[in-house]
Amino acid sequence: MTDRTATGYLGLFLICIYTLTAGGHYGGDGFWNYLTAQSLVIDQDVAIGDRTFLVKEMQEQYAATAGTGTVSRSGRRYSKYGLGMPLMETPFYAIGHLLSTMLPRLPADYLTLFTTSMTNVIVCALWGLLFFNFARSLGYQRTTVFWLTAMFSLGSMAFPYSGYGFSEPLVGIALLGATASFYQYRQTHSPASLVLGGSWMGLAMLTKLYTLVVLPIFLFYAWPTLKSRIAKHTPALVGPLILFLILIAWHNWIRYDSIFQTGYHLDTLVQKGGYQALWPTQILTAAYGYLFSTGRGLIFFLPVVLLVPLAFKAFKHTLPNEANLFLGLLGVHFFPLLLIIDWHGGSNWGPRYLLPIIPFLILPLGILIENSESGRQTTKYLGIAGFLFQLPGTLINPHLFVRFVLDKRIGDLIFHPGHPGDLIFSPYLSPILGGYYQLTSGIARYLTGNSLNYTISSGVERKIEASLASYDLIDTWWINALRTGFLSTGATVALLLGTTVLLATSVYAATKLRRWAGNLP
Repeated sequence: MTDRTATGYLGLFLICIYTLTAGGHYGGDGFWNYLTAQSLVIDQDVAIGDRTFLVKEMQEQYAATAGTGTVSRSGRRYSKYGLGMPLMETPFYAIGHLLSTMLPRLPADYLTLFTTSMTNVIVCALWGLLFFNFARSLGYQRTTVFWLTAMFSLGSMAFPYSGYGFSEPLVGIALLGATASFYQYRQTHSPASLVLGGSWMGLAMLTKLYTLVVLPIFLFYAWPTLKSRIAKHTPALVGPLILFLILIAWHNWIRYDSIFQTGYHLDTLVQKGGYQALWPTQILTAAYGYLFSTGRGLIFFLPVVLLVPLAFKAFKHTLPNEANLFLGLLGVHFFPLLLIIDWHGGSNWGPRYLLPIIPFLILPLGILIENSESGRQTTKYLGIAGFLFQLPGTLINPHLFVRFVLDKRIGDLIFHPGHPGDLIFSPYLSPILGGYYQLTSGIARYLTGNSLNYTISSGVERKIEASLASYDLIDTWWINALRTGFLSTGATVALLLGTTVLLATSVYAATKLRRWAGNLP
């Protein structure tokens, strides 16, 4: 089997798995990207239209996140987020809008939100394909590429985030695409690779402008090849960047009458002094939180990170230029985040802001897999642990556990101080542990009719416990569809048949991929 054929099977596998586990709805940041995509399709405008939602939950979501939208001097409401994600969602919304005209019995909002929520299913599947092919281009063996891709696609936060509405997966695929393009440029000296690299970087900036800080790292990496061809090849890189910067400037201008204002300037934290803080307590807390906390720590949400220091040592010996590139990308992304006051990202799964750089932590592990049997086994087991740690975030809505803790008053988030518990630092309130409680409770409720209690110990009360009832919903789109009661008997049968086909197809594709990889240890 050729690598190209294996790529096709991998794409089929990832699309099926990610589709099966997607929630089919959006909240928070993703909801405002959805509203912008809606306006692009319905009004051909980026201003948020004043519409009445047919679904009560969406109306409540709109009211609850009203502060996320910003109001310009013209009085029109806009999303403060970049244009990259709404543009990516536009065709998905258009498909849902078309289906709503063909299926009038179903609420149009349900259909459009469902199809739009499939955006990250495709983005993350493409991200996995790009990771697979880049790992292969680095010279890794088939078995190694198989394990690395599995660790990234199923054993990292890419798995649960394929079903969320956040824009980090799009930033991630753009950064990896730029990396692969600049790597190809050093190998082939082709200006076409620079065009691709500039386009990928432009997409990253259009999605989240801060990614501009990584551009010097790419230029430094490409310079040995570029310096002797600078007159001929520079336009190939600069041209796409200029086009994307013009689009970013236009987006800012029509919203806020300034090419330099993005909407974040109206946020509460900015009004109080800004997002960044240079206090030692801020930097140490964020560093500890990103690496070791039970709520955001990489050692829990990406266990293979424990091997990264050892892997980079060997990787630098084998591919020194690429090792320096990866370290540069990791450094310029990670260290500025330590200064961000809301470094934790809110009520999301794991260290969301680090998701775009996860590939650069996993790719060097291939050296350990190929160099020794002990390295191979340790990496494999930590990768399996990563998969198990991602399951709660994939099958359960993490925000429900946050709501459970807040509603039952058994703890609180770091950005709501004054309560005894903490969802970011307390093992009692670990989202991974809590997610497994929710998942187990949901299964128990289905089998017995009773939800489980979540219990933590207390030095005063001995224990604090609360029922997970109504917080233990398994959150996949097809289970949610069955739960709504909108479906007829025929539609229910078709839905179950469709999910069975998706599952069977994923198993078939996985079998083919295993055959491509050869003898797996």
